[in-house]
Amino acid sequence: MSSSGERALADAQRKGFRLAIVGRTIAVGALAFVFLAGYHFPFNVAIWLLTLALALSGLMALKTAGTRLENMVRYVFFLLDAALVSAIIAFAPLSGGDDIPQNLTFFTSRTQFYYVVITASILTLSPGLVLWTGGCCVAGLALSTIWIAAGMESILNFADLPIAPSREDLYRIVLNPDFLGTESRIEEMLILSAVTGIAAIAVRGARLVVLARISAEEKRRHTQRLFGKYLPAAVIPDLKSDGHLSPQMREATLLYADVEGFTSISEKLQPEEIIHLLNELFTMVSEKITMRGGLVVSYFGDAVIAAFNSPLPLEKHEFSAVMAARDILKTLESSEFRSHRLRLRIGIATGLVAVGTVGSEERLSFTHYGDTVNLSQRLEALNRETGTDCLMCGATYTAVQHEIEGIRSLGFHSLRNKQRGVEVYALE
Repeated sequence: MSSSGERALADAQRKGFRLAIVGRTIAVGALAFVFLAGYHFPFNVAIWLLTLALALSGLMALKTAGTRLENMVRYVFFLLDAALVSAIIAFAPLSGGDDIPQNLTFFTSRTQFYYVVITASILTLSPGLVLWTGGCCVAGLALSTIWIAAGMESILNFADLPIAPSREDLYRIVLNPDFLGTESRIEEMLILSAVTGIAAIAVRGARLVVLARISAEEKRRHTQRLFGKYLPAAVIPDLKSDGHLSPQMREATLLYADVEGFTSISEKLQPEEIIHLLNELFTMVSEKITMRGGLVVSYFGDAVIAAFNSPLPLEKHEFSAVMAARDILKTLESSEFRSHRLRLRIGIATGLVAVGTVGSEERLSFTHYGDTVNLSQRLEALNRETGTDCLMCGATYTAVQHEIEGIRSLGFHSLRNKQRGVEVYALE
């Protein structure tokens, strides 16, 4: 078990034990008032005060939280509770009046108090503690039965009934003051043992669920640490255990942006100034893209490429990409980066792309492949010839033509590695 798993379980056990103590205090306190009403004065007051003191005494166990005695106190706590129930069965009189045989206590619900004690132990999320508590309850019931039997002059059990007993036989044996019903006591012990075993198995199952969730969270964080600096954060949850993303083929809109004239700007700056300038620029660009539901795929040099609807689904991805481009260009009109006014050229293309992680075991890269990616880069470069800031392909325009104003056609243009001309549209 990892250290974080141990800490999480220890914290859960501590909170569960605290809850068990509070619940026990309330339950025993309520029982004290039942005794107050069930017995005659002044005997009822004595039992009420004793029971109330026992209820409040459990709160002292809370002071051991976080100490070396914490775990031992839990075992002692449930041992004492099982002993308390056993004492009530063996010694607490059934009435404050005439002397009533103590064996008749088994006609009451006192033995059911054991189930309350076992249930409280479940809250600690400790299978061992549940088994210990159940064992103490079974032993307590056995000792109580033996103690009561030892004080009886004669004992009647179900074995004293004839085969196929009549109503008179049942009245004569079962309702006799000397009836103990040892068989029923043994059956109750077996039921207590079965309930304890089932509860311990359930607690163990709950612990395994908790540990599995902790393990999954640790793996997620480990993957985040390994790949967070190389892959978009939104992609990491979908990575396989080996760090690879399952290859995908889907329709997406790609946005490719590059800084115009950055070479001449960088020649006048120190290396650290160039890095700071690009970081400020990319921070702004990333924010605009993310706000529109896009995903920054990668940065290289002074360029950035973003995807909409890949790998994360996004409705109306063409619209989101064009609006992100408009947001970026609008922000550039009124912004400076390290006292420099910058201009971006943007290309937007819509079509099928292949998505996945590539690289070696030492380093992976998340990327997009396909003609759509190349087209967005060609359109970005075409801005130089057309004197525009943002160009898009026909597929993108068709999807947004009725939603975005300020788009004009520039006709067909020949692009590198394209056999036929491509219809191009400019975003004003």
